Order: sequence, then C-alpha cells, then structure tokens
Amino acid sequence: MGMRGKRVLVTGASGGIGRATALLLADMGSRLALHYFSNEEGIDSLLGEIEGKRGRHVGDGGDDMCYAVKVRADVARYEEVKAMVGSVVERFDGIDVLVAAAGYPMSRDMWFTDPLELDDDMLDRPWRVDLKGSYNCIKAVIPYMRRQGSGSIVLVSSTPAISGDVHGLAYTLAKAAIIALTRSLALALAPSIRINCVALGSISTDANMRGYDEDYLNTMIRGIPMRRFGTPEEAAKAIVFLASDDASYITGQVVVVDGGEVRA
Repeated sequence: MGMRGKRVLVTGASGGIGRATALLLADMGSRLALHYFSNEEGIDSLLGEIEGKRGRHVGDGGDDMCYAVKVRADVARYEEVKAMVGSVVERFDGIDVLVAAAGYPMSRDMWFTDPLELDDDMLDRPWRVDLKGSYNCIKAVIPYMRRQGSGSIVLVSSTPAISGDVHGLAYTLAKAAIIALTRSLALALAPSIRINCVALGSISTDANMRGYDEDYLNTMIRGIPMRRFGTPEEAAKAIVFLASDDASYITGQVVVVDGGEVRA
C-alpha cells in the first residue's frame, strides 16, 4: 500500500482500533507517533509489541532506528494537540498521515440512557473527544501537510451515525458530525490533501464488548448478515487502505465496515 516510511500520527493508539492500526502500519514500515491520554501503560505495551515484532529499538525518540514514539495530549484541548503535532513534525521532519482513532469510551449505562434524558455532561463527553478531538487534530496537522503539498487523513465514525439507533444518542450525534466533517473538509482540502472516514459496526474490542451479557451479544450477532463481530484488524485494514497511496483518488468518502448490517 505504499506506507513504508510514511510519517503517521495515530490518536487513541492504546485502544483496540488504534492499536490494531498501529501494529499494521508498523508491519508496513511506517514511522509512527502513537498518541495516548491516560493509558500510558497500554502505549508502553504497544511499543513493546512493535519492538518485538520488528526487532528494532522503539520508544525514546533518540536515534535514527526509532520508528515509533509515544506522544500525549488531551485531544479536546487544541493547544495540547498543537504542541503534540509540533513535536511529531520536529521528530519526523513532517507528517504524511493522520489517523484520528481517539474516542470517548461509552459505558453500558450511558449507552442505554433514555435518549430524552441525557444531561449536558453526557452530551458533551463524546462530542469533546470524538468530534472536537478529531477537528483539533486536523486543524493542527493541516499547515504542515499544506506546506509539503500532500497528506491523508482518516477519521473514525460508526454505523449508528448512518442508520440511527434507539440507544447511544450522545455517541451517535458525535459520530454523525464526524461524517459531516469528513465530507465538508474533503471539499476544502482538495486537491492536495485527502480526508476519508470509516463507519464501523460491531467490532470486538474490549471497550465495545465490556458490560454486555452473552444473550445481548448473541442478539447483536443475529442482526449481522455475516453472523459475527468484526475484528480490530479488519477495521485497521480499511483505515490503512484509505490512508495509503492505493486510495489516491478517494476523498470525502465514508467506508462502512460492519459485516453488511447497514449501507452508506
């Protein structure tokens, strides 16, 4: 896919989708900046796994053999994101790809809250991380991508943003806004910078599966034409394709990865 040597920032890299994407990019020889906010242990574990897979030094940013470093920021705060991106550009002398995978971890209780009983905090939490976080990261990387005359951005939405859902309204609103952000900025950033989005269905990450009993999960599976949950690795392959030069004529698109449950 032409990702070898690409300078990539992956936000939310300690989580299931971000982690799988980072591992796939490492296999392809990309130079990686792996973002986290609170889960430094998860990022250190990821760096260790990459080091084991590749047999090269990872993590301290101090030599030419280092192709993966960890970076921290609250993506909801633009000044922190701007400083983080500046450090990535300084380390790698530019940035080719942004994968904005950071998302608010929806709890079971929040998911099943009556959609007409959401308070301000419930509405704000996914909005700040998913939408505002994605926007802040885009805003921070664009000056560097424009300066070099190229760049690719992939955002992460979800199928309820397309089909609607009786549950998870706060989450759905933020993810629907990400689709609007993708389509609007694709027009503003063309022709030199591409931006696309994946809308993920039921992907079997720890965060997605946590707190649900077996009966509920089996009911979900029966609604999926492929009769199984997707894997983080399958989501990562779609993300990396859109980020890569193989998707060089694709921008402003929403690619659904959900086993056939809904259609964009």
